[in-house]
Amino acid sequence: MKATANSSFIIELTYAADKASTLTPNETARLLQQAAATIRNYRQQVGHSETPANDCSQGDIVFDLLAMASAVELFSPQKVSALLQEAASTIRACKIIGETGTVSANDP
Repeated sequence: MKATANSSFIIELTYAADKASTLTPNETARLLQQAAATIRNYRQQVGHSETPANDCSQGDIVFDLLAMASAVELFSPQKVSALLQEAASTIRACKIIGETGTVSANDP
């Protein structure tokens, strides 16, 4: 996974979170699905043992992202914003883990 591409995507997610009320449902769904795929890819790369890459159980961020993407019209811009921010934070943490191979107590 290219670090530059993911840094750009983190910025895109953060920006979108700030402008969630102006996003179309298609834009929102695309961002949510791409965030889920990015997190899964990182998990596969680092072999994250606590949450398997294919874990789609309720409460997992990948599950939450995909669930919201499938019914984006049902969620308020505030909920969309919060989940996009959480996704950006999770991807940032995954990126650090992937680069350093270590997990900090502050990582999600």
